[in-house]
Amino acid sequence: MKINEIAAQNYAWVERMGWHNKTPLEALALVASEVGEAINECRGDKPTDNFPEELADIVLRVLDIAYWQGIDMEKELLNKMQINEQRGTRCRVK
Repeated sequence: MKINEIAAQNYAWVERMGWHNKTPLEALALVASEVGEAINECRGDKPTDNFPEELADIVLRVLDIAYWQGIDMEKELLNKMQINEQRGTRCRVK
């Protein structure tokens, strides 16, 4: 399944749950809360078994916002990867 298809499927589920009652800022704050949950899963020497699920929550929240805002995430991700490749490293640590 492609990223935009996952975004559409997730968006439809969030819509069915009645959770599209937020501003973009509130939706971004929920992304930040998911990042916090992922951080909590990394407090030991290695991430817990729940860490992958928390990363998935982050991605799903971002995809929901992107779909809602009409953003083609497949295109944007590929474009950003190309920009990063052209940029190279900004600072090399020796």
